[in-house]
Amino acid sequence: MLILPLLLLALSPIQIDGSFDDWDEGVKTTEDSNYIYLKISMPKKVCLQKLPREKKVSIGPYVVHFSPKEMKRGVACTLDGTSISPYEAGLVFAPTTASRMFEVRVNKPKTKQPRSSFSLEKKGTFRVVSWNVKLGNLLDNPRCSTRILKALQPDVLLLQELDGDDTPEKLTQFLQGALGNTWNVRMSASNGTKRHQRLRSAIASTFPLDEIEIKRKETLKAIRANADIDGTVVQFLSLHLRCCGGPTGEEEKQRQREAKIISSAAKSSTSSASIIAGDWNLVGTKKPLDIVIAKGFTVIQALQPDGALYATWSDITSSFTPGRLDWMLFKGKNIQSSKSFVLDSSDFDVETLTKYGLRRGDTAELSDHLPLVADFHCTK
Repeated sequence: MLILPLLLLALSPIQIDGSFDDWDEGVKTTEDSNYIYLKISMPKKVCLQKLPREKKVSIGPYVVHFSPKEMKRGVACTLDGTSISPYEAGLVFAPTTASRMFEVRVNKPKTKQPRSSFSLEKKGTFRVVSWNVKLGNLLDNPRCSTRILKALQPDVLLLQELDGDDTPEKLTQFLQGALGNTWNVRMSASNGTKRHQRLRSAIASTFPLDEIEIKRKETLKAIRANADIDGTVVQFLSLHLRCCGGPTGEEEKQRQREAKIISSAAKSSTSSASIIAGDWNLVGTKKPLDIVIAKGFTVIQALQPDGALYATWSDITSSFTPGRLDWMLFKGKNIQSSKSFVLDSSDFDVETLTKYGLRRGDTAELSDHLPLVADFHCTK
């Protein structure tokens, strides 16, 4: 079951979400005042950025090379025969997981991209923010992270990629200084000696937390805890699945094994409701997500402020295009989703930035992942 966000601003005719309900029958290319769109079909399920052979397509004045032969992964672009970054072209597509059908969008050249007014105000009993903070940048760049957190005003933070040297005490001290209130923190163990092995996931909340063990057979960057919110016991689980790879290979197998551990943990919960979120690293198949959804979870469908894009990750220095790596799921008859969005400060107009004390480049400066935000009502 899918829940559509209630707030859609500056909605384009085509949402880049991997669903094709907004395409007219028989149409393979279309455009609006800002973008050009193309629908691609493949003979079998593939990942466009991890193809066995390069696929070249023309879209407007651009030529797009999926899995270019010199790199064998990612995307390359040319405009009028000149190589440019896919980010210069504004190239986005969905899904970024294996599929037979894809929808692609590029910017119209020399077109100024739209900025949106947007309300960040909370609508519900409590707000959950899931955020991969890129190698501990939350604490390493406190001025930027404080601006973002003050604008969002979370009640629960589900964090990933805290550094191995980040401790619950350090995170608690930072949050109380940045946001006030009393914060409670639970954090996964740091494992291994290499930096990527020592990264930690965390749950931070203004509600008291009761940590619950996750029974695991392998190293897993995940933590779960219960919180009593207005008499409703909610299980929170912050996860960070294995990165990289494609639809086959050890990375994808490990993601699916990790998803089964998460699924078992969710099944064992005695809480009234559950919220699971984090960096799922879905660069191969959607099966890791489907494994957990099968336990009765609903997916939060959160759009960026432009109302047209679900991507939660981007890196202008990369040959990989923006994608939806971060997901939030919930279940329980005692909670309802009331508002959701992906925070991208670059989408905001000047008035919105000023109102919330943000700078246009804040989210990109802090992390390659964007905060995924959802408000919930507790019902009796």
